[in-house]
Amino acid sequence: MASATKKYKLFSAMADGEKAVCAFYTSPAGCRSGDKCKFSHTTSTTASTSTSQCKPAANAVELSDDSSAFSSESEGEGGKNIPSSNKKVVAKKETVTTKNVDVYDPFESSGAPPPRRQEKEPQQKQKKKRKSMENDGKDPFSTPKAKSSDNAAASNGKGSEKPTPTNSNKRVKIVEDKPPTSNSNNNFMSFVSNLPVASFSIPGANDTPIKKQEEKETSAPTSTTKTQVTTPKQNEPQGILPTSTAVGRKWQNAVIESRKHARYNNSFDFNRYQENDAKNGIQSSWIKAKAYGSWCASNPQAIAIDCEMCESQDPLSGAKNAKALCRLSVVNAEKPEEVLLDTLVKPSWPVTDYRTRINGVTKEHLDPVEFTLRHAQAFMMALCNEETVIVGHALHNDLVALNMEHDVVADSSFLFHAKDNPTATPSLKDTVMTMFKKEMPQTHDSVNDSRKALECVMHWVDNDGKVESVERTAKYPNKKEGNQLFVHRIPKVCKAEHLSNMFLKTTNIQPTEVEEIQFSGSLGKTHVTFKSTRHANLVFESLEGKTEEEKSGRQQKKVYLRNGDYIRVRKMVHAKRANPNNKNGNNQFSSP
Repeated sequence: MASATKKYKLFSAMADGEKAVCAFYTSPAGCRSGDKCKFSHTTSTTASTSTSQCKPAANAVELSDDSSAFSSESEGEGGKNIPSSNKKVVAKKETVTTKNVDVYDPFESSGAPPPRRQEKEPQQKQKKKRKSMENDGKDPFSTPKAKSSDNAAASNGKGSEKPTPTNSNKRVKIVEDKPPTSNSNNNFMSFVSNLPVASFSIPGANDTPIKKQEEKETSAPTSTTKTQVTTPKQNEPQGILPTSTAVGRKWQNAVIESRKHARYNNSFDFNRYQENDAKNGIQSSWIKAKAYGSWCASNPQAIAIDCEMCESQDPLSGAKNAKALCRLSVVNAEKPEEVLLDTLVKPSWPVTDYRTRINGVTKEHLDPVEFTLRHAQAFMMALCNEETVIVGHALHNDLVALNMEHDVVADSSFLFHAKDNPTATPSLKDTVMTMFKKEMPQTHDSVNDSRKALECVMHWVDNDGKVESVERTAKYPNKKEGNQLFVHRIPKVCKAEHLSNMFLKTTNIQPTEVEEIQFSGSLGKTHVTFKSTRHANLVFESLEGKTEEEKSGRQQKKVYLRNGDYIRVRKMVHAKRANPNNKNGNNQFSSP
């Protein structure tokens, strides 16, 4: 390097063969090289005497007031020694000042930095100057490098505040008494950006406008506080309530009302689902969200989700999973236009039924996907706490597909009631039509479904639960449900052809169609169609066994298998509401 850049000159020896005086040795810090130093370790007095007695040195050390002194430690820094020039040794005591001497030794034997705030003010300034010269990236707790324009501020003692991390992967300590910053949210979004998301959409599924929440909804309703302090009824299911945030408290009534539904306890019995997985050879790993805390304060506190499922099978054991997750969509409930995640999910077992007719997902869509169930669970664990309100329709199906235990739910299937049967759960399609007079697409799109379920629950919350009953449509519009029988509790040993033969042998009436059995765990269900309503009723009456009435008011019977197990055969219409205008004697009933 040129001497103008370094502001010093280094020479190898005196003219008479004696070593030049080491500049560091005369400084308060001393020389770091010790006995290995190539320069003379003599006192300033000795150096002065030697200088006065000797001839002018051919090689001397010249120091300027604003330069940093170097010993043999830095001799090889430039690669070569700087050519010499005959100058006298400048060894004045005032030339080597503590202002320009570096007292911090990064290679100190103790391995620890010198004590802070115990040195004089000029030495503190030296440290700051040293940090600007040295690479401080090895110390994760050091202050980021200051720009040259900030040196003056650093000299004045400014800039001593804790630095704001710029790397989203670093942990950020959130102070409880301060509002959450965007850094924690950035950490969550950074986590999402690293997931192998496989985007998927169905054309035309999201054409309907999104209803945005009003500003007044950000404050918790006054009725929520009353509900919170009211003593619950004895038969009312208990669980965690969203009380820590204003957003959570706004949905609290919907959560409580969902738990009051007659089917809630059975639908959200996660222990039963895990036991069924174990019986069916499905090795599942269930998750449960952590408690609310500062780690999730900036995350959305209410979300809407919807999942699409397919059927997969273990090629070794033959076990089937009828609710294998193949698509997951999560929407911010406070900002419905914000999609937090929408991705296809690759099942761990080979897919045996993609159910493309329902979800639009094909083999070609899933083959290249790398996003798995464990990725989905990691996302939900990073997003949700135990008080996060999850909004959706028939949410127990989505949570089972995710293998996630969560009971802070606002379920539209439990909040709305069918006009013809208060205990029945209406479909999302019928609920949207009744509430908003809008048609939903035939093929399910999980983003659109989650938004529509959210829109329905928002409508329920805005009206304090005073909503009209849902007008249900026939599940099979081209068929009369009176000519069908619903068969459920079917064990896996029973096939569709077995059911057809059983009805023929027992009643001498051949079914026209037995739909594919849909299994959930170890038991399945299906619909059996006959030529007419009269044939279906005759088959039901011919079955042996006692006629029972289920909760919805429809009649059903038990049909026993040879091993002592049994299935249930149920009518699709209510016997107690016979049509008074029927004059044909065919015992036709109104459709549920």
